[in-house]
Amino acid sequence: MTPAVIDLSHVDSVVRAHVLERLSASGLSEQVFVGHFYRLFAQGQFSLLDLLGPNPATLAAIQELEEGTGVVYDSTDELFADLHADNFAV
Repeated sequence: MTPAVIDLSHVDSVVRAHVLERLSASGLSEQVFVGHFYRLFAQGQFSLLDLLGPNPATLAAIQELEEGTGVVYDSTDELFADLHADNFAV
């Protein structure tokens, strides 16, 4: 198999330096790290959501629920009826 070439020039140089420092301290190379990441992603053991995390709207909804002010539905039918209520308004 021909090794892949990954262009990391768009990665912030300070961030990359920190990553390389941590990899070196762990005895890993950048190539091994990327290969391992690819395998985890391909096997479904790692999601892009693990990297991105929740967006501001989701964080606000989580906070509402934690504070007890969020809307809780008894069923998915009730949820979807509420979500689509504006679609049928005259």
